[in-house]
Amino acid sequence: MIGSTLNTVESPAKITKIEIQKKNRNRVSIFLNDEFALGLDSKVATKFGLKEGDVLNQQTITSLILKEEKNKAKEKAYRYLAGRAHSEKELRNKLVRKGFSQTVIDEAISDLKFQKYINDEAFVSSYVSTQMVNKPVGEILLRRELWQKGISEEIIDRAVQDAYVEKSQLEVARELLEKRIPRYKNLENWQKKKRLGDFLLRRGFGWELVKDVIEEKLKD
Repeated sequence: MIGSTLNTVESPAKITKIEIQKKNRNRVSIFLNDEFALGLDSKVATKFGLKEGDVLNQQTITSLILKEEKNKAKEKAYRYLAGRAHSEKELRNKLVRKGFSQTVIDEAISDLKFQKYINDEAFVSSYVSTQMVNKPVGEILLRRELWQKGISEEIIDRAVQDAYVEKSQLEVARELLEKRIPRYKNLENWQKKKRLGDFLLRRGFGWELVKDVIEEKLKD
């Protein structure tokens, strides 16, 4: 992180050169006391009104560090979001692993939420719809997956309720069994029950529902 570079700079420090970077024309290199101190997004440099000859105190230097780090964190978050939607917790965890400080992450996340790039309700709605089409699950597993993504209980409750509007959990379990039963046609009845029961339990259905739907299907 650039903070470690500037920690060695004595305050006040004079800007002795501002140079556009060759590899990225949107960034500038800042030299303090004739030594390279940090790279900045040109917009940050403009916002702070930096120019050669300026003398920076420690407060300004710290503000520059935080602003640059926040921009880096947001750029990293944009890349993650370009791949797929993320919950707030997922993004926070990834930025932590990249070494950003909690202060920088908080500010970056706040900006992203204001810009509507992070919205846990919209994320959950999309996630649940896709899940129930591609790999239908029961309420237990659905709740666990959303909880692991850092979704609040309130949002989870609404999402679970919406997930089984078109098809109840019982109907979802029936459809899954209809596709699964042919695999076990040559097994003894008790073996079928165990295999099917284990399958539905792994998919997050409650035991009572599992027992009832298996009895119903095997009777048919």
